[in-house]
Amino acid sequence: MSNDISDDPWAQRVYLMWLARDTRYVLAALTALIAYTRNTPVPPAAWVCFEDFLSFLGKVSRTLWPAPGKGPNGTDRGLEWRTKRGPFLRKILEVEDSSPLKAREVRNGSEHFDERLDEWIVSLPRPTAEEWKAGAKPTFPASPMRFINVAAGTIQVAGAKLNLRFMAEELQRLLSKIEELEPSAVGLPADMVAWPAAFPLVPIVPFDAPAQNPGGIRAWLDEQNSTAPGTATGDTGV
Repeated sequence: MSNDISDDPWAQRVYLMWLARDTRYVLAALTALIAYTRNTPVPPAAWVCFEDFLSFLGKVSRTLWPAPGKGPNGTDRGLEWRTKRGPFLRKILEVEDSSPLKAREVRNGSEHFDERLDEWIVSLPRPTAEEWKAGAKPTFPASPMRFINVAAGTIQVAGAKLNLRFMAEELQRLLSKIEELEPSAVGLPADMVAWPAAFPLVPIVPFDAPAQNPGGIRAWLDEQNSTAPGTATGDTGV
């Protein structure tokens, strides 16, 4: 075993395969989310896709920007590689710190939505019946809602907003770069993309099949790029 990821082709393959898998899951969830939100009324399944999108987006982000510390059952050796993994992958995949993949405000808002709800509840005024009758109506703070605005290409959680168009473009770029560096990832379905990484290192033989990037995302991006600013039709929220 090498002392550095840059000298370990097998480790590089494993990381890139898993990253390709999670990136495809993010794009698949976003494709489904966009499709659902075009319906009126928006079905509850849209919010399942909303959470799936943020969940797998978090996996991609943590692969590129690992969390500090050992974690449960961690080892010093594993922590050493975790420390090196992020900078190595960001370098070879040309991911900048300004990438939307690093933004965590919306994901944190969704993952810790119960905490946002607690803060909202304790901040609400509790007026008495006498105060209402006297016309002393309090000002209620806005609730920590979750919103989807497909026309504007944004999602929002508890005030934090994420631009879906920029995110989708970065995910597509990331997946293309992974496939360029690891041809074995090209054309594999998302649920099989990590499978070759389980085998010992062998010479890479590129697949002839084209990359299976979700066409729905590309069509949506084209539509968003051709839409003039200020044409949003409003938010769908829950």
